[in-house]
Amino acid sequence: MKRITIIICSLLLILISFLWVTYTVRKNRIEKQYVSQSSTGILSIAVDDLVLDNVSQLLSFDTRSTGIEGGEDLIKKIVWNSGISIPARLFLFSTDTQKNQFCGILAVSNYDDCFSFFANQYPKAINFVDKKQGIVSVNIAKHIKVLFDHNHLVYSIGLDPNSDFSELHALLKNQDAWVQIGSFKGFEHALTKKHIGYALKDRSLMAEATVTKHKTDITGQWLLSESIEQNLQVRKIDTANQIVTLWSLLSLNDLPLLSQIMSKYTGFNQEQLKKNYANYLDLEIKTDSVIQKDTSIAYAYDDDFNAIEEMKVTEIAVPYIVHTWKYNEPLAASLPGKMFYQFHKAHIDSYLLNTTSERSPDRIQNERTQHPFYFFIDFNAWPEKWTIYPFSKLKQSKVSATMTTTLMDKNKLAIKGEITY
Repeated sequence: MKRITIIICSLLLILISFLWVTYTVRKNRIEKQYVSQSSTGILSIAVDDLVLDNVSQLLSFDTRSTGIEGGEDLIKKIVWNSGISIPARLFLFSTDTQKNQFCGILAVSNYDDCFSFFANQYPKAINFVDKKQGIVSVNIAKHIKVLFDHNHLVYSIGLDPNSDFSELHALLKNQDAWVQIGSFKGFEHALTKKHIGYALKDRSLMAEATVTKHKTDITGQWLLSESIEQNLQVRKIDTANQIVTLWSLLSLNDLPLLSQIMSKYTGFNQEQLKKNYANYLDLEIKTDSVIQKDTSIAYAYDDDFNAIEEMKVTEIAVPYIVHTWKYNEPLAASLPGKMFYQFHKAHIDSYLLNTTSERSPDRIQNERTQHPFYFFIDFNAWPEKWTIYPFSKLKQSKVSATMTTTLMDKNKLAIKGEITY
C-alpha cells in the first residue's frame, strides 16, 4: 500500500511539474505574439491565468445556459482540434482606420485541422479567397470574421456588420507590417499582468481588470484632452430604485461615442455639437414606469355605411426615463421629442430636462460630486420589455456594474469600477 501511495504521489508530482513547466514556457512566449505596427489601441486577455484563477467556476459552468448549442464541445475543439495555436495571452488591436473593431493574429499549427474545423462548424460560411495560396475566409457571425492561410490566422471583431474581408486580407498578406508585442516601442504599458488590459498608444486611456467568481474589479487612468474644474456639480439625482444612472462633465472630445450618438439624433455635425454642448449630460432610467397616451384614428360605420372617424386613446406603461443637458436653444430644438417613447421637454433653471413623464419639477437642485464621470447599471432590474439577447442573459445572471472617476489633476482621471454577477 505504501508503495502504491509513493507511485501515485510521484505521478502527481510529475504531472504538476509538467503543467507548471508548460505554463511557464507559454508565459515566456507571450511577448512574441504579433500585432500590427499601426496599432493605436491594444486589448489583452490572459487566457491561461483566467482559467487557472477561476478553475472552480469553470468546473461548475453550464454552457447550456449561454444559449449556444454545443458550447462546451466547441470550446474543446477550438483548443485541441482546430489546428490553431492559442497563446497564453491574446492581444487584439485597433487602428486609426479601424476604430470600431479589434483584430488579432494567431499562428496556425496544422492547416488541415484548421480547415476541417471551420468546414465542419461553419459549412455555409467558409470560402476560398485564393486556392493557390490556400487562403480561406469564414464569416462566423455579423460581427466576427476569420481569414487564414497555411501559417497564420487573422480575425476581426467589429461593430460594422457590413464590413468585408479586404482589411483582413491586407493584414494577412502584409506581414512586414507586423511587430512582436514585446518589442513594440510605445506600447510597453500594454504588457499588463492582470487578467484583462486595455491601453492606447498615446496613454490617454489605460485600464486593467481582475476577474473572480462573482466580481470583476477594474482600475485605470484616463487622460483628458480638456481640463475640468475642481468644483464639480451635477443635477441632484435620487439614486434609489435606479436601473441606469449616468452623468458626464467631460468634453465631447473625450467621449467620441456620445458625440456620434448625439450627431445621429440631433442632426448636428461635430462643429455644431461643440458649439452648443456645454459639457453636461445626465441620464436616469428608473425602476418605476409611467403612463403615456397614444392617440390613433379608427373608422366606424353608421347604418348607411358612411365612415365615421373616431379618436382612439390607448394607455401604455413605459419606462421612466430622464435625460438632462445644460439648456441651449439650438440643442433644445434639435433633440427629438420621440426616441422609442414620447419625451416631454422642459427648460428648468439652467437645464433642459427630457422625460417620458408628463410631470416635471418646478426647480432643480445642484449637488457637489467628486466624479466627473459616473455610470451605474443594474440588469437585475432591467425592464421585461427590453429583455432581448444579450440583455436577457445579463438579467438572468443579475449583472450590475459601476464605474466612477475621480480627479488626479486637472486633466487626468483615476478610474475605478466593478462588475458583479
